[in-house]
Amino acid sequence: MPDTESRTATAHPMDPRRGESLSPMFQAFLCWLLELPPVTEPAITGVALAGDSVLAATDVDPLFNAHLGSLGDFERNIRGWGEACGADAATVEGLVTKLRSAGRT
Repeated sequence: MPDTESRTATAHPMDPRRGESLSPMFQAFLCWLLELPPVTEPAITGVALAGDSVLAATDVDPLFNAHLGSLGDFERNIRGWGEACGADAATVEGLVTKLRSAGRT
């Protein structure tokens, strides 16, 4: 009988474990965005936006010192990854919205 945890661990169509060509930071970002256990180190623990920059806090550095890239690049990457994984448009737009609201209360 297959292990239930391993079947559900990759249930999300955008699970970063499904892509071998993703950069480690984009994998870490996807784990944070999808609320999955981290698959890379350091793990991202939070994301904030500063202008057009996406900044991350990690389990190694709790301050938002890791510059991940531009907001526009991350939106394009999320949409491209979602399309490649066959995720529905509502899921992809929900993740983009989550990114755009990062760090806001």
